[in-house]
Amino acid sequence: MKSTALVVLTGLVAFAAGYVVVPEGKVTVADKEFLMKQKQLLEVFQHVHQHEVHTELWEVSKQYNIEEYYDHYTNVEAVKEFVEIYKHGMLPFDEIFSIVHYTHRKQVMALFHLFYYAKDWDTFYKSLVWARFHVNEGMFVYAVTVAVIHRKDMAGLELPAPYEIYPYYFFNTDVIQKAAQYKMQGFYGMKKVDGVYTAIIPTNYTGWYVHTNVDQKVSYYTEDIGLNTYYYYFHCDYPFWMGGKQYGLYKDRRGELFLFTHQQLLARYYLERLSNDLGVIPEFSWYQPISTGYYPNLHYYNGISFPSRDNFHHVYTPENYYEIDELLDYEHRIMEAIDQGYIVDPKGNHVDLTKPESVEYLGNLIQQNPDSVNTRYYKYVGTIARVLLGASVEHFDDHKVIPGVLEHYETSLRDPMFYQLYKRIIHWYWEFKQHLPHYGYDEINFPGVKIESVEVNKLVTYFDRFDADITNSVDVEVFDEVTMKKTDIKKFGKIAHYQGEDFIIKARQWRLNHLPFTVKLNVVSDKVVKGVVRVYLGPKYDQYGHVYGVNENRENFVLLDVFPWDFVVGKNVISRDSVSFSMYVQDRTTYFELYKWVMAAYNGEKTFPLDMTEAHCGLPSRLMLPKGKKGGMPFQLYFIVSPYHAPTTVQYESYDWTLNCGVGSGSRWVDSLPFGYPFDRPIDEKVWFTPNMYYYETLIFHKNEKDINVVV
Repeated sequence: MKSTALVVLTGLVAFAAGYVVVPEGKVTVADKEFLMKQKQLLEVFQHVHQHEVHTELWEVSKQYNIEEYYDHYTNVEAVKEFVEIYKHGMLPFDEIFSIVHYTHRKQVMALFHLFYYAKDWDTFYKSLVWARFHVNEGMFVYAVTVAVIHRKDMAGLELPAPYEIYPYYFFNTDVIQKAAQYKMQGFYGMKKVDGVYTAIIPTNYTGWYVHTNVDQKVSYYTEDIGLNTYYYYFHCDYPFWMGGKQYGLYKDRRGELFLFTHQQLLARYYLERLSNDLGVIPEFSWYQPISTGYYPNLHYYNGISFPSRDNFHHVYTPENYYEIDELLDYEHRIMEAIDQGYIVDPKGNHVDLTKPESVEYLGNLIQQNPDSVNTRYYKYVGTIARVLLGASVEHFDDHKVIPGVLEHYETSLRDPMFYQLYKRIIHWYWEFKQHLPHYGYDEINFPGVKIESVEVNKLVTYFDRFDADITNSVDVEVFDEVTMKKTDIKKFGKIAHYQGEDFIIKARQWRLNHLPFTVKLNVVSDKVVKGVVRVYLGPKYDQYGHVYGVNENRENFVLLDVFPWDFVVGKNVISRDSVSFSMYVQDRTTYFELYKWVMAAYNGEKTFPLDMTEAHCGLPSRLMLPKGKKGGMPFQLYFIVSPYHAPTTVQYESYDWTLNCGVGSGSRWVDSLPFGYPFDRPIDEKVWFTPNMYYYETLIFHKNEKDINVVV
């Protein structure tokens, strides 16, 4: 039977469910060639630390000679540079890679160019397979991920979730150890599920059994695999080393997006802290012991444990004096630029930093990406700080490093010090905004448009279970073509087998979730007009039980949804389900299910719509609401309807080809108003309350799973 599986080749980003919405007439039936590409892309990420587990199909590509095919790349000089670096010596197999490390970064950027500049799929794939067997595994995974995301011709192809490619960075050591034991013991006494040995391992968070400090109370949030995947992909979308003009990011408001994204991470973390009676995010001094310790309970593939940091860790020690003095000097330069109202470029010219749109310059400067107007003078404070605060062991060899969790973007959010560090950095963002005038009445009001009332049903959170495929965490037997012909292995495209028997290992984790809810706005308009609706969630009280003032509270609101709306004369009823909120995405499909889908479509065994692209530019929808409390915790929703201001760059005309981002990407933002509007500037309460905005007080209840079915 011919497969009718569908894939998205072009389309618009969904405002619903985190998946891609395909415009009518733009859906294309996937052919064998496309499905083969998807199959090959998925296979390359299996057991990346093993170099002899794949089929004979790889043999030709393993022998690929890059130097004989320079004309198959669009940037020959960049590829030649990679070959030179490779011949000189790159990070060896099984050593630990960190993008924060300067030498590692230079090497992986060159490797990225090998993939990015390949002229066609054949060249890309041969380069891919060659690298799979010749370069460090961590570098390989990182370079391929960034290349696939940034290549237009890869639109529609799906990458496995990072926590299933590299489970070591997401799941505790005891889980990885248990997985290895299941494999080594031959899945003794285990029953098959659909003909496959299936091991399910319960997994906890560090805060459930390591009481380092009170911050461990929210480890279920900071160590959430979806949250850390989001931050990893945010980095891959806008790497700090990637230049906007060279790679098509220059229209994406990337500097402003960098600042806003981290401000939102801080606000969301604070809401979770309030739910656990922890209060404001602490501050720290480089000259005083760091009071907040962290024990990650992770280990790398090569067996080395992630460094841990004790409570009251001393950073200002003789070996760090120079780095800390240097870092503080860089901080002073940034603060001086904000207060003086200009940035000095390398030629001594002044770049205006007093206008609202100058936030783009500030963001690029703070991130120190190549779009910064002066990367020589204004350095990236975050890079140095991550190393110092992570308490990683001082290395003597660039090929022998032991990075801490802050030195990987897929693990950074686990450490409470991440939030303390970025509270310090985002303070500069608020300082910049403090110099701007507050919004006047006419800048907030929407003449002729009024929100009459808001209705929101009960907000309830709970913990539910999720299974992630962590089969890649164990080594498997060398793939044997003879064995394959005698057994049924690889039926679903999986390579893992034990004595000819398929197996899959899953980690089962309790994660924060919430019941779906609906928000309904009743809006009256005296004209036909296009507007934009924004929905925020913020606290009602501080940690002491005092009601927050309007201006004091503006830094604590989290943007839940933003969408355009065409208003008609008279009453307008706007109903939005939480599953449609544009700032959030759904859970990723598991590795195993992806394989089954692809193989079923490729073999023509099933007929079903197949959309290989899943959104990654957004927080997990499960984490939309903070935990709240059993008896209900007061929060407030804030709504504002604003006139539509067309974005400078038409949506989806810049960095849009990945088709798997919501409005979380700069080029996809619905209008040209500042990110965080209208909370981004100081509030003058005399002109603040306008008819087009509405505060709605609500409670968030936390329930046990068994009580969910009786919630009304």
